[in-house]
Amino acid sequence: MKKPVLNIQTLSVYISTTLVLLLLGIMGILFVSGQSVSKRIKENFSMTVIIDSKTDEPEILKLKKDIDKKEYVLNSQYISKEDALNEAKESLGTDPMELLGENPYEAEIEINLKKEFSDVENMTKIEKELLGKKGVSEVIYHKGHIDTVNRNIRKVALLLLTLLVLLTVISWSLISNLVRLSIYSKRFLLHTMKLVGATWGFIRRPFLLHNMWIGLVAGLIANTLLGTAIYMIQQRSPEFASLLPMRELAIVGAAVIAFGIVICTMCAFLSVNRFLRMRNNDLYFI
Repeated sequence: MKKPVLNIQTLSVYISTTLVLLLLGIMGILFVSGQSVSKRIKENFSMTVIIDSKTDEPEILKLKKDIDKKEYVLNSQYISKEDALNEAKESLGTDPMELLGENPYEAEIEINLKKEFSDVENMTKIEKELLGKKGVSEVIYHKGHIDTVNRNIRKVALLLLTLLVLLTVISWSLISNLVRLSIYSKRFLLHTMKLVGATWGFIRRPFLLHNMWIGLVAGLIANTLLGTAIYMIQQRSPEFASLLPMRELAIVGAAVIAFGIVICTMCAFLSVNRFLRMRNNDLYFI
């Protein structure tokens, strides 16, 4: 069998497959960026540990060191009574001590949690644990706000995942039809090779290799276009580009290429087998 040439039909398969993989890659990037935004939001959830006024600074620093060792802590910050007073002066534009005669603020430790622990259930457990520590008088966090944000994040993640799965199914269907149509025009050649004694494996091999190559090239072109778009975004909007983690983007790129190769090869395998199973007369009526 001759090596397939790049005719109009083959070129259309390349272009169509590239466009389908490009669309799939865009959806994958949106899903990854959505997960990145979700992680960033959750890691901004904080708990404020109010320190008892009788606790001296060395004990507070020891408490902070102990808290930093906990598996749920992403980072923490110690805010002394003086720091809290200075922040109040800046935000209020006046000195509370002039009105009250004393510093009304207590020292506190601001804790940012890892995303795995940024939900109401885990934060309630953490609150109980922190309240049991010496020198802690109160733990403050916004339960209602956190619960609402987490609920909305789950809804968005589910929507993006549903769209990604739906688009994957549609992509599979479109590429399958493209490959089947490209092999359809060679159905009589397949039957002729079968009649002269060629094995099914021998007949299938060039079609599989050819379509594997189509999937690889289409995936590479799609990734090149996606990479160019991401580069332009990085140049024009570095803030938005920070939501596109390189490791996850590399996984999306690899998945696009793998998907192109696998689907094109599998569709070619199924299509060739379908035509090989048919009798000669049946080939005229499909």
